[in-house]
Amino acid sequence: MPNLTPADESESLAAELRAHLSATRFSFDELTGKQATRRITDAVARWAQASGWRAVDEAPVRYIDPPQMRSGGCTTYWEPPWAAYLDLRLFRDTGPPIAVEIDREDFGTAVDKLRDEALRGHPALWIRWHGTLRAEVAPGVARLHLPGRSTRSPVRYSMAPVATAAAITTGGPVTPEARADAVLRDKLRASEEERVAALPPQPRVVR
Repeated sequence: MPNLTPADESESLAAELRAHLSATRFSFDELTGKQATRRITDAVARWAQASGWRAVDEAPVRYIDPPQMRSGGCTTYWEPPWAAYLDLRLFRDTGPPIAVEIDREDFGTAVDKLRDEALRGHPALWIRWHGTLRAEVAPGVARLHLPGRSTRSPVRYSMAPVATAAAITTGGPVTPEARADAVLRDKLRASEEERVAALPPQPRVVR
């Protein structure tokens, strides 16, 4: 995709994925939340493979900001965590890898992970299915919403064949200033990881 900014490429990729799901009449019926997420993940991976890319599940990702020790009740934890994973990372022969998160709800870490990947100049796709959209989309990220319906207990989810009308929302471009600041903070994070790795082993932290 020549001459596209990462933000433009994210939006273009979201439109390509939507067209693929529409052409293949992707849908499902009476699945649990876990099964539905897996079905969507597999469909995205097939789209990537049809494009000649390599899809990797649970791909490691690093937050840009160094973790800070926090206290919550009787536990302590790192925020953001040292280790995190993307639902999918799509590797291409040319161009940076594509970060993909797939979620039924807005709650969770997808916004932060995709924001940091976009700040690194990577295309970032958020596949949000079913529920109401509340979270703002970070700059450089494109969100594809796949609406679904659910039953009462036991909860099961269904999705009609994806149409080209499935909504795409973008967070706008990443500014040069934000990109430069992210590069600096990313280097500081890497230095902090090296410093912590060199420390003597610490007592186990309850997370």
